[in-house]
Amino acid sequence: MEKNKLRVGLIGTSERPNEPVSENVKKIAYRFGYLVGIEGFILFSGGRDGVMEAACKGNFDAHGINVGILPSNSVTEANPYVTIPITTGLGMDFRSILMIHTVDITVMIGGKIGTLLELVSTYQNGKPAIIIRGTGDFADSIERILIEGKYFDSRRNSEIFFVESPDEAIEKIKEIFHIK
Repeated sequence: MEKNKLRVGLIGTSERPNEPVSENVKKIAYRFGYLVGIEGFILFSGGRDGVMEAACKGNFDAHGINVGILPSNSVTEANPYVTIPITTGLGMDFRSILMIHTVDITVMIGGKIGTLLELVSTYQNGKPAIIIRGTGDFADSIERILIEGKYFDSRRNSEIFFVESPDEAIEKIKEIFHIK
C-alpha cells in the first residue's frame, strides 16, 4: 500500500465535563497524531474532542490531513484541527461504523463503550487494530478477555496488537502494511 494513501482510524476517549481526559493521555494522542502526519498517513477520527482533538492537533502541527467523521449534520461540531469534516447525520453509533468501514487500520487510545463498539467493528470487518497500553479504560482491560491475547473469538478475523507508545504504534502500522 502506498504510504500517503494509508487511512489510519483513531478511536478513543471523548471528553465529558465531569470526565476530562488526562493530560498524559492527551500527550500520547498528540504524539500519535503528529507521527501519523510525519509519515504522510491520513488520520480519520470522530473529529470531536478528547483523544480525537489531541491527535488531530498533533497531525495538524505535522501538516497532515485530518478527516473527521461527525455524527451530526453540522461542521461546527468538528474540533478546530479537522481539515476535512464529513457530516453524516447518523448519530454516534452509525458514524463510528462508517469510519471503521473507511479506514485500513484502527489505533485505540483509552476508550469507553463507544470505543469498544469501534474496536469490535474493526475486528468483525477483518481489519487490524492496535491498542496503546497505559491509556486507561478499555485500552488497559480488553486484553484479559481476548483469546490468545489477540482475538475476540475463535474465528480469528483479525489480530489486535498491543504497544506501549505512539512510536511503537507507527512502527507496527509500517510492519503490518510493509512500509519502509
